Order: sequence, then C-alpha cells, then structure tokens
Amino acid sequence: MVVIKEKASGMQRMLDTTQVASEDDLKSVAEKIKGVKLLKKFITEQKEKYTAPAKAIIAEAREQYDPYIKVCESAEETLKGRAKTYMLEQERKAKIEEDRIAARVEKGTLKPETAMRKMEALPEVQKTVRSDAGSALRMSKRKVAKIENPDIVPDEYWVIDDVRVRREALDRDKKGLPPIPGVVITEEADVASL
Repeated sequence: MVVIKEKASGMQRMLDTTQVASEDDLKSVAEKIKGVKLLKKFITEQKEKYTAPAKAIIAEAREQYDPYIKVCESAEETLKGRAKTYMLEQERKAKIEEDRIAARVEKGTLKPETAMRKMEALPEVQKTVRSDAGSALRMSKRKVAKIENPDIVPDEYWVIDDVRVRREALDRDKKGLPPIPGVVITEEADVASL
C-alpha cells in the first residue's frame, strides 16, 4: 500500500505541473496517460487480491442461501395476505352491522339511544393483533394513485425517455431522416488514449 500511496502522490504532483501548449507537450501527455493507466491497472490488481476471494465467497453464499430466503419471503407474503383478507373481512362485517343499525334508526324502528348501545356493543375491529409470544400484526391503510386512463393524463406528467430519444435521434441523423422536433444533434469532442 505504501508504493500505491507514493505513486498516487507523484501522480498528483505531475498533474499540478503538466500543461499542454505544444505538440511535444501533447506527446508527453500521451505517455503520462499511459503511465496513469498502468498505475490504475496495478492498483486494481492489488485490490483484486482481497476482493476476488470475498466476491467468490459472497457468490457461493448467495447461491446456497438465496433460494431459501426467497421461500421465506414468499411464505411471509402469503401469510400477510391471508391475515389482510381476514382483517378486511372483519372490517367489512362490522361496517355492514353499523349500517344496518343506522338504517333502523332512520326508519324509526330503533331508538337512537338503543342504537348507540348496540354500536358500542359491537366488537371492535382490531388494527393491531399481538400474540402471547409477543409477535404482532398491524393493518394500515394508505392511499394509492393508479393511472386508469393514460390517454387523458395531462402532458405535464409525462416523462421523456432520454435513452430512446438519443438513440432514435442519432439513428435518424445517420440515415438522413428529418430530426425529432425539439432535438438537436451536436458533436462533442472526447480524447482516448491508445
């Protein structure tokens, strides 16, 4: 690690003093880039001495244990689904009974005082259930927005697929086809060391 630190410090000093103002400087930079790439390769190889065995261990552990973890996750989801179905059914039954009592009050076949007593006597629908061993289930509700008709969603909510636009715009340019409205093709320079 000492060698790597020294080389990296030297590279930083080289960066601080390197300017490109002539063809000779450009040639010198090409050589310096080659040296940087070699240093990067050396550092990567040194790192791999530690990470490769760890990656192999992780891959083996995933191969052995992940299928069983997935089985457990599936079992948990199934049990939660069954619990949710039961809890929602209990909630639905309680609502039906409350509505039935309210309807009798409206009809006049049940006094409001009696209705209040009956409502209070109804079993409370549990949102949280605890076992004797200390485990618990809690049902919560949240609002979820779902798109039912995408054709009428305003344009301001649509997201442009940048990757697709870039690919198709470059393909149209290559084939000499008209450009995509709102998209301009420009050239950007990049330098690669060989």
